[in-house]
Amino acid sequence: MLAKVTKAIAFCTAALLIGFLQSQSLRAQEKGERGYIEVGARVSSGDDKASKYLEYRDLPNFYVRRIELRLTDLAKSKYFFTFQSRETIEKDQTHLLEVGRHGKFRLQLRWDQTPHFFTNTTSTLFSQSAPGVFSYPSALRTQLQTSPSTLPTVLKSNGPFDNRLRRHMGLGNFISTPTPHWTMQFQYSNESMIGWRPIGTTTNGFSNVIELPEPIDYRTQLTNLGAEYATEKWVVQFGFSSSAFKNNIGELVWDNPFRTGDAAGGGSRGRIDLYPDNTAYTLSFAAAIKLPKKTRFMASIVRGWMRQSDPFLPFTINSALTNVPALPASSLHGEKQTLAMNYTLNSKILNKLPLTVRYRSYDYDNDTPSLTFSSYVSTDSSVGSIARRNAPYAYHRQNLIADAVWEFGKASSMKFGYEWERMTRKFREADISDEHSVSGALDLVPKQWQKWFLFRMSYRHSERQPKLYDREAAEETFPNGEGATALAEVEGLEKFDEATRHRDVAQALLQIDPTDKLSLSASYGTDQNNYPRSLYGLQKDISYNYTFDAAYSFHPSISFFADFARERYKYSMRSRQRAPISGNNPANDQVLNDWASDMHDRVDTGEAGIEGTFLDNKIKFETYYSLSVAKGLIRTRALGTPGIPGFLVTTAKDYPDTSNRIHSFVSSFRIKLKGNFYPRIEYRFEKYGRTDFQTAVMTPYMVPLDSSTTTSIFLGVDSRPYRVHSVTFSLGYQF
Repeated sequence: MLAKVTKAIAFCTAALLIGFLQSQSLRAQEKGERGYIEVGARVSSGDDKASKYLEYRDLPNFYVRRIELRLTDLAKSKYFFTFQSRETIEKDQTHLLEVGRHGKFRLQLRWDQTPHFFTNTTSTLFSQSAPGVFSYPSALRTQLQTSPSTLPTVLKSNGPFDNRLRRHMGLGNFISTPTPHWTMQFQYSNESMIGWRPIGTTTNGFSNVIELPEPIDYRTQLTNLGAEYATEKWVVQFGFSSSAFKNNIGELVWDNPFRTGDAAGGGSRGRIDLYPDNTAYTLSFAAAIKLPKKTRFMASIVRGWMRQSDPFLPFTINSALTNVPALPASSLHGEKQTLAMNYTLNSKILNKLPLTVRYRSYDYDNDTPSLTFSSYVSTDSSVGSIARRNAPYAYHRQNLIADAVWEFGKASSMKFGYEWERMTRKFREADISDEHSVSGALDLVPKQWQKWFLFRMSYRHSERQPKLYDREAAEETFPNGEGATALAEVEGLEKFDEATRHRDVAQALLQIDPTDKLSLSASYGTDQNNYPRSLYGLQKDISYNYTFDAAYSFHPSISFFADFARERYKYSMRSRQRAPISGNNPANDQVLNDWASDMHDRVDTGEAGIEGTFLDNKIKFETYYSLSVAKGLIRTRALGTPGIPGFLVTTAKDYPDTSNRIHSFVSSFRIKLKGNFYPRIEYRFEKYGRTDFQTAVMTPYMVPLDSSTTTSIFLGVDSRPYRVHSVTFSLGYQF
């Protein structure tokens, strides 16, 4: 009801504004005041209700596309007022209001809404009896406990459930310049996120996988305060910021549809904790000063604090379990501090050889207590026997960078650089690693070609080397050791963010404007990461891309454009299928069972169009077509020989290819009528298709594809292809 009233008010306001603004048009133009308002209607056919089509937008039949009002000289004073609104009555609307006095102060007020439609294919019989508490009909629970084979019949009674979120964000920003030297700023924002999204849960040793709509009710408040004092020779800045996140639904509780009562080995309900409330604060200082000999020094220091003390949930909600240990604390009492420092010295003592030296330090210090959990409860079904403890991970990153630029022409230069990076980690396998990088760049604009030619290229080579990679370091999360049958980490595995790495990054750009009518450009880039000491895990991560752009003006009022981009991503990894000790059978952990996987992702995007204006910009048209195609391939192979005793590789199988394809064609025509009215018509065609073995097969009942899911229920999450034609008619008025 509220939405209908809001839309009615908006349309009435728009109609009144058009009439009023038309009568005030001449007076407004005489004062230099300008504005615009556009309202319209939309008709569409096809799959216009598809979740992928509406993923981040709202497309009602009637809309107020745009409202603008600019009063730059209120009452012939130094004050100004501006208001902008986009998609005014829609769920993805944006509003911006600015008032102030030129050279003295400015107040900005902003309001944004963003929808996120996950899927409309889901269905369920669960109902939310309280925030975060989901109930299943008791009669059906009894039936499914005694006769789980009746599940397909039960699921036919599911009701539809749309999983979508809606984000609301309000922001206020005040900037004041009371004197030529002082600038002060205050900013505050309040963001809420409300709705649903799919979440997977499990109970009773993974035999009861239940997919639910997770209720979302978040609030995030951000505050920023800042002040700056500036003179011709030096600048000083101070700042404070705070962030407070609150989750109004702290836990998720659900009925187990296949059990009506608690028992050892099987719970009638499940429970998990959701994102905890947390706060963060930072203090910042920055300064810059001009020194003699064309030298400048800049520094910034930012100190941060993060806190989280959300209460722990009990180990289990299953009342039938015994010998459940006590929690080691009531809360994590999470505490982290960060310290970021940046220092830069730039000098032009040598006019054609500017030098820059930078030092950066980021210290992520984790003071969270390391708690020992003597045992734990696995999926609300049984009490585990292995002690665990949380590791307060921390790190310190330092960078020292030096570069020099040789300017050998008016717009041509060469740059040479060196960078050293040291990472110091806590509770990781590589506690210290160093990375050295050398780089070079060239900007070439020959003097005789500088009006129409530009060539730019850069290259960077880096080598990272950990001082020691200790595979036992991560085992500190098991204070008493792992189980007797547990297998140690495979020898030769190094985690990619710590491992020895050789990296090469290259980029090139060419721009040519041979005539005033024709513009051409092309670019190429590659990022190649190799891990020479990683016998297992990620071994190669290679990507490259190239683009082409062209624009041509047939006539001063007609132009054509086209562009194309290709992206390629390649990953190679190696692993081993292993079997631990089982009864009298020894462990099977040998090279014979190694397997390798190669993954390729490809994305091609192209666009072409034409636009033009006629009769002194009174008629404007534009037409363009775009196509984006993405494809993913995963090829897996066993490296050992089947038939040899001990060969057990069953996981080395090729996955089905995945693909996405989206077409878009848009053609619009706008004309200016007397009285500054602008009627506009637009035709739009969109088509989306995809092949994804991970979601295309999802239904609430998955037994035909996985026989182990006889006592599991899913939502049937999918994002289906669509094909939509739409025509919009709008009328704009400029004053």
